[in-house]
Amino acid sequence: MNNRFLIPLLFLCAGLWRVAAQAPPAVPGQEPVKFDFQSTEAGSLPEGLTVTDGEAKFSVVAEGENKFLQMDPSPLVDGGVLLGASIKGPAVISAKVRAVGKRRSFPRFGVGLHGVGGYRCLVVPAQKELQLVKNDEVVARVPFAWKSGAWITVEFSVLAAGGGARLEGRVWAEGGARPADPLVTYAAPAAPGTGKASVWATPFAELPVDFDEVVITPLP
Repeated sequence: MNNRFLIPLLFLCAGLWRVAAQAPPAVPGQEPVKFDFQSTEAGSLPEGLTVTDGEAKFSVVAEGENKFLQMDPSPLVDGGVLLGASIKGPAVISAKVRAVGKRRSFPRFGVGLHGVGGYRCLVVPAQKELQLVKNDEVVARVPFAWKSGAWITVEFSVLAAGGGARLEGRVWAEGGARPADPLVTYAAPAAPGTGKASVWATPFAELPVDFDEVVITPLP
């Protein structure tokens, strides 16, 4: 290459290197926290889990070689479990859930973020809906067809969006693909809050509700 072209090229590369060196590094998200309950003795509750209602009964049960967290249907209460450490800001939680309906009685179940008073993403088979809920108020809802007795994954995201937050809910069947687009969304006026992730159930059918493979991912 002619030197009159080579020298300017070297200066250009050096300048680009200096800009890259001065650029701030990308901020990675924190590692996901996973609860698969395999190492927990059946009949007990893993460390780091807190039941929100004193009457609700949650414990790990074994089914073949698999173990999962189960909510006892008696007494019939709206119960939840807080998992892991408190999260500040945007985050995602997903969990596999299995429940069964009985005649005209159906369970209600889902996941939540930012503590007992935070938003939740709930499957509500009695109304054939997927809902986003806060303090018992439904802020968004879409039609949803639920299959009794099948494992499904419920995923809930709270993302930063300007001065507020964007909430996204997804559900898919075991073995199926995660939907690229959320099934239900909501633009919350306040920024993502602070608190622990959670799983929730109300066993209206008087049958257990099962949770497995809970994954909590704080976002940058």
